[in-house]
Amino acid sequence: MATDPALAAFLALDDDAVAAYADARAEALGLALPPETLAGVIDNLTLLRRQAATFTAAINDATPPAPEAFEP
Repeated sequence: MATDPALAAFLALDDDAVAAYADARAEALGLALPPETLAGVIDNLTLLRRQAATFTAAINDATPPAPEAFEP
């Protein structure tokens, strides 16, 4: 599955880099993350990155099924 550059960069992050990503992304979007929510945001982004990586890997590994001939 082809990924766009933003998704590829997100998937390439390691867990330690997610906090910096969250700060940079929030700033780019003009959002202020309240300090009391930052830990939860980082945890959610880390989980999302892991799930997205699993999903894209599964799609890349999947081979399409062989087409079946139509039989009325």
